[in-house]
Order: sequence, then C-alpha cells, then structure tokens
Amino acid sequence: MRRHRLLLVGSMVAAGVLASAAACTSSDRYVVVTVDARAAVHDAKAISVALSNTGTTRMDNLELRDHAFPVTFSISAPGRTGDLAITIDALDANGAVVGHGSAATTVDAAVAKVMLDSTDFVVNTDYAGDQFPTDNFEAGGFQVAAQPDGTWTAVFADGCPTNSCSLFARRFDKTGKALDTQAAAGTNAFTVTARPTSSVATPAVASGQATSVVLWNFSDVGTSTASGVACRALDATGRLGNDQTTLDTLGAYVVSVVPLASGSFAASWRILNASVIDELHTAIVKPDCSITGPVQLIAKGNVVADLLHRGAVASSAERVLFAWSTNGDLHARVASSAGVFATVDTMLVPKTATDDIESVRVAAAPGGGFVVGLRWADTATATGNGRIELRQLSAAGALVGGPALVTDKASSESDASHAFTMASRADGTVLVAWHTCGTLGDGNQCGVFGRIMRATGEAVTDAFAIPTTTAGDQQLPSVAALPDGFVAVWSDASAKAPDISGRSVRARILYPPSPPPTPPGGD
Repeated sequence: MRRHRLLLVGSMVAAGVLASAAACTSSDRYVVVTVDARAAVHDAKAISVALSNTGTTRMDNLELRDHAFPVTFSISAPGRTGDLAITIDALDANGAVVGHGSAATTVDAAVAKVMLDSTDFVVNTDYAGDQFPTDNFEAGGFQVAAQPDGTWTAVFADGCPTNSCSLFARRFDKTGKALDTQAAAGTNAFTVTARPTSSVATPAVASGQATSVVLWNFSDVGTSTASGVACRALDATGRLGNDQTTLDTLGAYVVSVVPLASGSFAASWRILNASVIDELHTAIVKPDCSITGPVQLIAKGNVVADLLHRGAVASSAERVLFAWSTNGDLHARVASSAGVFATVDTMLVPKTATDDIESVRVAAAPGGGFVVGLRWADTATATGNGRIELRQLSAAGALVGGPALVTDKASSESDASHAFTMASRADGTVLVAWHTCGTLGDGNQCGVFGRIMRATGEAVTDAFAIPTTTAGDQQLPSVAALPDGFVAVWSDASAKAPDISGRSVRARILYPPSPPPTPPGGD
C-alpha cells in the first residue's frame, strides 16, 4: 500500500492514499508525516490537512477508510524552501472536528510528527431549551465524578420554564465514549430525580469503586412544601436506586460529596432558609443513600455578621476535610472517615487589606494530606485582577508551606470569582479549572481555563483554555481525575451543533504532559 502524498507546488495539492504508519518508511524526496491521536480522539473518518509555506496555504481532506491511528502521508514540495506549518483536524462522519493537532517543520525535513489532541463535545442528549451543569455560581464545581477505572458521570439540570424540574445524568468511559446504562436503556442521558423539584436544585455527584451517588438540594413542587437534600444511587451498570432518599429537611444549597475508602461517601451542604439559619451540615452517606449516624453541624454562622459560604469537602486516606470561606477568611475542619470530628472550626488563612477569599475548593494529596484552592477577589473593584492559589494541608488540617500561584488573571467580578474547581490524581497532579470574563476571558465573552499543578505547588503546565468551542459564554467548570488524565465539564452558550438551542453541557478529556525521561543514574 502506498502512503498518501501531497504535492505542494504552485496552486495544486495532489492526493493519493493514506497508509498505516507501520507500513511506511521515509524518503529523501518527501516529508513523511506521521499522525497519531490521543485515546479520546475517536470515530474519526478523515483528516483535514492544512500546509503553510512562505505565505501560501494548501488544504486537502484525506479519507481514513479502515486505517487506525497512527497513519502517515508524505509531502512533496519541489522548488520550495523554508518553514512548513502542518495543521490537522480529525473529522467524524458528519464532518465535526473530533481531534486537532499541529507541527512546525521545514520543507527539506525528512519526517514530521503530529499528535491529535481531544476536542470538546456535547454531553446532554435533549437539545430543547437550556441544559447546564448548574446556574448557581457558588455551587459549580461538583457536577462530574469518575470511578477508578475512568468511568465518569456528569450531572446537570435543564431550564424547566414551568418550574417543575428534573435533574439528569449521563455516563462515559475514560476516552469520552458514551456508555450504555440501564437507566437510559442505551447511551443517552437519563433522569435522576424521582419527583419534580424547583429550578433552584443543583446536583452534585461522587463515584466510588462501583457505586455513584447523586445529591441535590430539592424543593418539592405542587402541594408539598418539603425541601432539603436528596440522594439517589447509581450502580456500576448504570441502574438507578428505586427512589430518592431525603438526607436533610431544611432548605439547603451548595451540596458537595466525595467517596471514602470504606465505600461510603462524605457529603456537606449549606443551610440558608427563611428561618435565617446559616449552617454547614454533613453526613456519611452509604452506597444505597441511607446515612450512618445523624446529620452533623460543621459550623454555624450569622447571616449578617458571619456569613458561611462557598464550601467543599475532600477525603484523603482516613480523613475528611471540610473547608469554606467566612467573610473572606479560609476556615477548615477535619473529621475521620467515620464522621468523628478531629478538629474544631479553625481559621487558617485570613483575608488581606485588599483581597477576600471568595471561594474554596479542596482535593486529596498523596500521603494522606490535602490541597486547598483559594480564589481571591479584589474587594475595592470588580474589575480588579483576582488570583487563585493552592495551599497544602497536613492530614491533621495544618498549613504546610506557603501559597503557590495558579493564576493572577482571575477576575474579581462577583459571579466569576465564585466559580472554580479542582481534582487530584494519585500521582500528585492537580487540575485547577476556572472561568473568567471580560478582558480576562477567551476573547468570546466568558472563558474556561485550566492549569495542571503538582499538589506540592509546582506548575506542570501554563494556564490554557479548556474548551475548543469558544463562541459565547463558557462557564462553571467541574473536573474529575481519570486513570491517565482528567475530564472537564462546563456550561456552554455557543449554540453550536449538535445543540443549537440555548445552553448545553460540554466536556473534554485532558491529558497531562508526559514527565521528562529520567536521566541515566538519576532518581
């Protein structure tokens, strides 16, 4: 089989046939280009190739036919010299871009390599009206979770104009392929709520070895006025528990939940209702959504003088960390995985004369400790630059070392300054994701950005834009760790196909860069 040859001369691009990489060798007369792809680039049927040299660009589409990545093609450019830019998109059967990569080389080079990275895709399968992980800026960041094998679940809401609302979920494998579930009787999204709730409901999800639980702040509609926190289980086959279980009966929101080594889950939520209660509650939730022991009080505030908000929970080894912001200060409390508190409400990081801690997120760190993310905002002006920092905590909840800067280009505008998320892997890599707007956005209104860090504070990557679809607002990301990467989910207002009606839920699989090789004799 001959490789695909592109002849770059004058205004003509001549095409032949793609060949599998293993069948090809380099030639002195051609630049042999090998195209490989991340595992998340799937269902590709063709590649679109753009070649740029001395101000001229030539394009062609090459059918993949039965060839799997890696594949090769060759470029001939008689009479040309200088730099050669190669840009390649992988296309599915509908012409949608499912992978993208580029490389810079020279016309007289013998070989070039292009790695196709993942692109984002729509999670929801009902396209009428709005679909979004959440529209509550304080509650964003908890809407995706992954099992150890990389099976991940995204949860989301719809616009429900009648205020009789449902919450939904959809499951995927570690490469972003939709999975069959019993709940959906196929690969589509399915309804999680067993009875309608109001539009204030925001879901949170956590996944253990085999079982996942979805929690949300429910508010019954119709004749019932019940409200509180509800839970529904989802087993390894994607089968829902028979009914939703009520965990708390006080008006609640900002729910978060994490898996424990025991197979149960630790959940936290904020109470803020008409009785002017401002409290953080927690419970240990079993895989069937029943709870072990009573619902407990984490911290109590006063709505006027000591506002509690924007909290999160993480588990690491046999400890659970609850962290939140109180009037711009970082507070935390540690408990055992059985729900027994080991520390009292402790203020760890105070606000400064110019900046408040507006939002807090937490994740596990290797060795049983924790990493805490802090999103700071300028208290004087919403147009001032905010920042996101990481702090290390020991298993006992004590600060270790100083702050590590993630970004100083996070806006202080009220909604955006609440919106960020983080997830950690067992190897100590942490993905921090956030959205920011205005001049700090992506050039198309609000944008979602990420940066991969070490739990110890070292940067692995620079900040980067997570979405590949950037039209309109991209907001409120959630992230989860996968065996070989991360998944990010966010609210998308691009109205791009396949969901051209209102907001949608988009996701992307992200891969950390490979570590450099260990030098001979090195550690």
